[in-house]
Amino acid sequence: MSDSDNPSRPLANRGFLSLVITQFFGVVNDNLLKQVLTFGLAAAGVWSGVLGEGGQSWVAMALVMPFLLFGAIAGQLADRYSKQLVTLRVKQAEFLIVVVAFAGFYFNNVWLALLAMFLLGTQSAFFGPAKYGVIPELVADSKISMANATIIMLTNVAAILAVVVGGALYEAYRGPAADGAPDGQLWLPGVALLIFALLGLISAKQMPTLPASAPGMKVQWNFFAPYIQTIRKMLAGETPILVVCVLKAMFYLLAYLAMLILADYTLVLGISEKKVSLYLFGTIGVSIAVGSVLAGVISQGGIQPRLILAGGIGFGIASLLLALAPSSYVVIHPADEERAAQGVAGLPEGAKVSYYLERSKDRLVELRADLKLHQEGIALDQRLQDVQDGNYQAMVISSAYLNTFPNRKVSPDKDSNGTEFYHLTEGESKKPTGLVAVPVESRQNDLWFVVGCLFVVGASAGLYVTPLQALLQKLSPVDSRGQYIAASNAIDTVLEVGGIGLFFLLRNIGVGSQEIFYLVVLVAGLTIALFVVRIRPHIHKPEWN
Repeated sequence: MSDSDNPSRPLANRGFLSLVITQFFGVVNDNLLKQVLTFGLAAAGVWSGVLGEGGQSWVAMALVMPFLLFGAIAGQLADRYSKQLVTLRVKQAEFLIVVVAFAGFYFNNVWLALLAMFLLGTQSAFFGPAKYGVIPELVADSKISMANATIIMLTNVAAILAVVVGGALYEAYRGPAADGAPDGQLWLPGVALLIFALLGLISAKQMPTLPASAPGMKVQWNFFAPYIQTIRKMLAGETPILVVCVLKAMFYLLAYLAMLILADYTLVLGISEKKVSLYLFGTIGVSIAVGSVLAGVISQGGIQPRLILAGGIGFGIASLLLALAPSSYVVIHPADEERAAQGVAGLPEGAKVSYYLERSKDRLVELRADLKLHQEGIALDQRLQDVQDGNYQAMVISSAYLNTFPNRKVSPDKDSNGTEFYHLTEGESKKPTGLVAVPVESRQNDLWFVVGCLFVVGASAGLYVTPLQALLQKLSPVDSRGQYIAASNAIDTVLEVGGIGLFFLLRNIGVGSQEIFYLVVLVAGLTIALFVVRIRPHIHKPEWN
């Protein structure tokens, strides 16, 4: 009996502890770099507009594309060589990659920072098959579900740390600059990345030497052919393992859509990057960890595929509530900077204001009962023209639609009592038009409602993905487990790229970030249908438990 077959082998052994710690620091670095770049390219970021509307989607693309391009080779290397050796080599590469990121941030070169994101994604692509493929070599079969739950939990704890720290790092890096060149602590993000890369390399060196699972295999240095061969093997097998892979990929599609949407919640809820990181990204990270641990506890001694259905239903319902949730608004009106910095209080007494959504009217009435509110159609350009022509003194719209009009963010001096606002500008010249947009922050209760929905989203996601990851490992052949996991990662990437592309397309045709949650609901419904039709008939079989 091998060590991994020994049911008495403790979960907290040296090899597994080394793996989870190495994974922890790797996730921190991936998400730190991703978070700082995402905030910089998002709607209110210092590089807003450099890559077009929804520019943060390119950050996600740089991170995930390497999984498709290099995953097939990575899977073969994870079988051909010791997974411990592969882990060590990718951690050594990570240290060099973050030096590139340091240079990108320090010299305010967003393209160099994006290159570092792509290289870090490449490093993660080579680590993925080794990371998940080595779990059955380090723990007993009866502990695979709990091992995966532990990995997913700590992955999300790392992501929480990264997004919380990432928001603060971005604000320190940006400094008081509203857009254009950052003028804060330009060295800070790069130094943080270097520290975590060093810690990850130290932990990787603690993993014990492991034998290669297929040392005689000939590696095919081909980007895509090995995927096709592996998928054919999946189709020819006796289990619907390919459907398991597709369901897992749909989780990542949903996750990327949600994360891209939340990056714009500085506008949707009218809150700072720090609050978005702490309250929103932090909540979803904690709750995924909670859901993963819960799935591991429920699955003690086996795998519980029924959790996939429960997770999909929870994800869909909570996403629908998020699509319908109240948001923040901006009021557009003619004003100088002094009046604009007063926020809603700067509107003239008894001003005539146009609105479209009833909830935006209710919010303004709470703040300024003297305003004369009139409902108009949804056409934003026509409503703006009415303000310019003097038919209305102001208009109120959802903050998510502010970037329909060219604008420039203005941050008053810290010593003043003014609030941030936006100059509406003329095209490429960026000359102020005389109109300003002043934020109407969402109610505190609205923020907590969103936080509650996100907790359900994350917990459901943990319940959903944990049994899928365990099933993939258990149903994969031992001598080609790395290749199966690489093929699964490639399917993940295809759907992730599709999700990122849909986000970019929808934002560029004028769909608000919050409304994209309706697409999340639709995809969650498809996962439920696929589970019921293709997976449910197999859940009573011995190899599935």
